[in-house]
Amino acid sequence: MPNPGGTKKNLMPMQTVWRHQPTKTVRVPEVLVDKILEYAHKLDKEIPEQRIEINDGWVIVHSPCDPKGHFQDKARSIQGWRFHRRTCSWWYPLVKLEEVVVTFPDCSLHDDVLEVLASSESGQ
Repeated sequence: MPNPGGTKKNLMPMQTVWRHQPTKTVRVPEVLVDKILEYAHKLDKEIPEQRIEINDGWVIVHSPCDPKGHFQDKARSIQGWRFHRRTCSWWYPLVKLEEVVVTFPDCSLHDDVLEVLASSESGQ
């Protein structure tokens, strides 16, 4: 029996399992569906080892340990750095974003970083 007093605000929106949006419907042979979905989910969950993100007003650079120390030397060359041992990441004030992006060109940029860079370029 329908609820005559129900409203949309009481309903939970459908949650997707995909990190990357938007999604697209495609037709594939039934024999391959499981393998294709397994591969697609694997790709969707991957996070690059070298990446730049923004969190709580900080620019965060994630990178695997460099045994020769070249990455660490570059990281220390930017003023205001902090190294977080728990996450093994380098943190910088948000005002250093452009300098961080120039210093680490091999790192992939999170969507937040791209938005901030675009807004700072349009503001100038």
